[in-house]
Amino acid sequence: MSSKETGYKITTDSDFLDKQNAITPELSRKLKSFHKLAIAGKKSSLQKIKDAIELFPENPQLKNYLTIFYQQIGDTEKMYATNRWIVAEHPEYLFGKLNLANEYFQKQEFEKIPEVLGSSMELKLLYPDRDTFHLNEVTSFYKMAVLYFVAIDNIEQAEIRCDIMRQLAPEDDATDVALQEVFFAKMRLGHARFLEEERTRISVKTKQQEIKTIYKSPNFNHEETEWLYTNGLYIGEEKLSKILSLPQDSIIQDLELVLQDSINRYGYFNKLVEEKGWDEEKMNFVVHAIYLLGELGATKSIDSIINVLSQSEEYIELYLGDFVTSMIWEPLYKIAANNLEDCKQFMFKSGIYTYARTNFTDMLEQLALHQPDRKNEVLSWYKQVIQFYLNTKLEDNIIDSDVVGLLICNIIDIQGVELLPEIEKLFEQGIVSKGICGDWEEVRVAFESPNAYDNRKEILPMSARYEMVTSTWAGYNEENDNFQLDYDAYDEPLVLPVRTEPKIGRNESCPCGSGKKYKKCCLGK
Repeated sequence: MSSKETGYKITTDSDFLDKQNAITPELSRKLKSFHKLAIAGKKSSLQKIKDAIELFPENPQLKNYLTIFYQQIGDTEKMYATNRWIVAEHPEYLFGKLNLANEYFQKQEFEKIPEVLGSSMELKLLYPDRDTFHLNEVTSFYKMAVLYFVAIDNIEQAEIRCDIMRQLAPEDDATDVALQEVFFAKMRLGHARFLEEERTRISVKTKQQEIKTIYKSPNFNHEETEWLYTNGLYIGEEKLSKILSLPQDSIIQDLELVLQDSINRYGYFNKLVEEKGWDEEKMNFVVHAIYLLGELGATKSIDSIINVLSQSEEYIELYLGDFVTSMIWEPLYKIAANNLEDCKQFMFKSGIYTYARTNFTDMLEQLALHQPDRKNEVLSWYKQVIQFYLNTKLEDNIIDSDVVGLLICNIIDIQGVELLPEIEKLFEQGIVSKGICGDWEEVRVAFESPNAYDNRKEILPMSARYEMVTSTWAGYNEENDNFQLDYDAYDEPLVLPVRTEPKIGRNESCPCGSGKKYKKCCLGK
């Protein structure tokens, strides 16, 4: 086959490497046995391998097996010396050069790797007289190139080669290793940037949640409202339809009362979770109430929603959890898309939790994307919010640099280039979390070179949204919940050993610096 990405032909024919490495039919029959001897690492095998090298001096593979043998017995110096001998005697043998490059990689002498593999790290330029390469040569070379670029923090070049490997050999172990290395490199850089930004991050201090001595549940208009306290996201379309068919005024009154109940009995429910753990069937009533108000288009309930989102971080984590970072914008869209003034005033409130506030900026983004005729209205809203932040004192406990960074991301997503002057002022004032949206230059380039990705999110009926969550989110979906990278599965005996990283707990903060939990951010990417 040929590859437009590489500029040369790629073959999977095993005879191709046999010819290139001077493997005669006689040697071909014996190679596996010599490989086994090398892997076994028994001292009695050493002379047998040396005798084979003397018998077949034109074959570099046997010499490579000698390096494997030395590696297995722990004689690193002889392993390195043997490989240098291979490179000297067989300059066309790519794997000799890769092993030498790997020696420099292990010694962290990264500057020497281009001396072996070429400054451009391109296979065709390393062997200009060759037009065809075996797929194993290509993936091994690119894997080493990825390790090199990761080591010097050139993630962009590493990703370019990962993309080529993914196209050429998506199931190859080398591709998995390369992708894993890039993933962890981005995590390391993101975490370093996160720690750096922690020193300058501007955060809002949310109020302490009031604990009331209320234990009795409210008296509702409809007994069906009680279902919200005894059913989780698997509540089912039948029950949801029944609730939505109730007289609108009285069921909306009930749903608002559910929201107030979550505040009044916060102490009760928080203690319940502390003692018995979070119960899916009993603790989703706030999510249910917000989504049902959205389905009912309860525009007058915006005050109740804002009251909920104005509570403490502890309250929001207890009742809304992962929903608050990704899903509350949807019922807000159905409730408040025509009440942008109240949404704006919420952005100006003091002591509001970061991700409670960004639900509104996300909702405005989707409004502009779903209703393009309202884009100017949305841009005006964003502009007024930015101007308010520019004129607000830090001691007012309103400015949140993460909110500002995410707000800029929203504007990028709708290509609101008109607001670039205002965005530049946010950077000048030093109130932007650059780890979220990038620095000023990155943001400017993002507007100049927009990607073609459609940032519109589906607006689904409540039952369909619940089905999506329960079938895809970790914690609901067993397959996703048990997903873990097997960091040790790719370790190879000789060529390019892979550094492993510590595992990250699903519920820990994501090291990429997003502020989200690992399970809702980079897990599975």
